[in-house]
Amino acid sequence: MGLTGPSPAFVPLRPGGLCWRSVRTVALGIALVCVAAIAAAAPTYRWIDADGLHYSDQPHPGAEIVTLGETQTYSATPAPAVAAPSERKPKGTRTNEFRYASCAIVQPAADQVLVNVEAVTVAVALQPAKRGSDKLVLSFDGQPIEPARPEQSEFQITPIERGTHFAVAIVRDNTGRDLCQSAPVSFHVRQPSVLAPGRKH
Repeated sequence: MGLTGPSPAFVPLRPGGLCWRSVRTVALGIALVCVAAIAAAAPTYRWIDADGLHYSDQPHPGAEIVTLGETQTYSATPAPAVAAPSERKPKGTRTNEFRYASCAIVQPAADQVLVNVEAVTVAVALQPAKRGSDKLVLSFDGQPIEPARPEQSEFQITPIERGTHFAVAIVRDNTGRDLCQSAPVSFHVRQPSVLAPGRKH
């Protein structure tokens, strides 16, 4: 005997149901995997021209096929710690370097007029006193005069010509380095004229 009765009814799958969402998620995942596989399998072309280096997935005359590996990551190396600057003095500087507070020509006086003299004594004063290893040099009218003795602090200029003269005192150490220099001093010498002995020039 055959079965009698109403035909079974099929209920259509509603897009909003739980089953539909699962099917859609699985399909989307499969599509993404396929796209990634295709992209990985597609060759990459590289070539260089006047504009530089180029990459493309399309063939190009003279291009070479390259295989792109996995993306590399770069981890920055920590910068080395920089030591704080020390308070040491730069090389070449001298600690507690000796200095003369002053050096000056005390004789003759600035712009002094000397009349009818045949010699002039130039005296120099130093503060503090000159060290034994240093020497005092006199520049007289631009010409250096070396001391005859290490302890010398006076220079006698003889004979002295009439006119205006300039003197500068310089203290140097044993290496020839200038340690102190006085201000220039000018003075004037007046002597009787040969043609007119009673007249001073």
